[in-house]
This record gives sequence, C-alpha cells and structure tokens, in this order.
Amino acid sequence: MASLDPNFHLETVSIHREHEELLAQLDRLDSALEQILSYSEIFSDLATANQAMGSGKWIAEWLPRHHAHEETTVLTAIASMTPELASFAHEMKRQHTEMRIRLENLRDHLAHLGENRDLEAAVEELKREGRDFTRMLRLHMAAEDNKFAGIEN
Repeated sequence: MASLDPNFHLETVSIHREHEELLAQLDRLDSALEQILSYSEIFSDLATANQAMGSGKWIAEWLPRHHAHEETTVLTAIASMTPELASFAHEMKRQHTEMRIRLENLRDHLAHLGENRDLEAAVEELKREGRDFTRMLRLHMAAEDNKFAGIEN
C-alpha cells in the first residue's frame, strides 16, 4: 500500500469544509423547492422558484470546482493505495459526472417550469427531482468524509 501524501490531511479538512458549505446550500435548495406552491397562482409570487434557481445556480457554478479539487487531490492520492480505494475513487468520480447531469436537468426544469401544461404535476416532479438530487449529494459527501476519515485513522 502506498503511503499518504503529507498534504492529505490538509486536503481532507479543506474538502470537509467545502462539504459543509455545500450542505448549507442544499438546505436552502430543499427549503425553496418544498415551498414552491402546486397551483397556477405560483407565478403571482416567484420568490420561492427564484430562490431555488439561485441555489441551483450557485451549486452549478461551485460544484465543478469542488469535484476537480477532490479528484486532483484526495481521490488521486487514495487511488494508488489499494484496489479497494481505487474502486472507491473511480465510483466517486462517476458520481460526480452523474450529479452534474442531474443538476443541469434540475436547473432546466426550474427554468421552464411555467411552460408546462400541467403545472401541478410539473411542480411535484421538480420537487421529487430536487429531493433525489440533494439526497444523492448528501450521501455522496458522507461516503467521502467517512472514507477519508477512515484512511487517516
């Protein structure tokens, strides 16, 4: 097994802080999505839809940099340590790609929400997509944090 890079601990602390920042944004996105009303008067007050779009935009701009940070530091470092860790790193990178696609689909859905004939169904689908996305991202970050902590111990 290869030894840990001396900067590994510093990078995992940095990534954990980024995860905490992202969790706060996911909370905002979840809250905004949950508050979107499911009837045609939704567009008399776009505040919650705009909140969700703002959170989605922030996440879409921030997440690729975070993923690149992870991939070029800790995931690269652990991939050379054991086959199990290489597999974990590969899976995390695969999930990064999947999350980017899901986020773009969610943002597209938000942007075109008012164009749907069945607004109530569109809002419910949007809420489901949002919950699925934020749940996936939360589980992903927890898996990374747990794996990195386990490697350091």
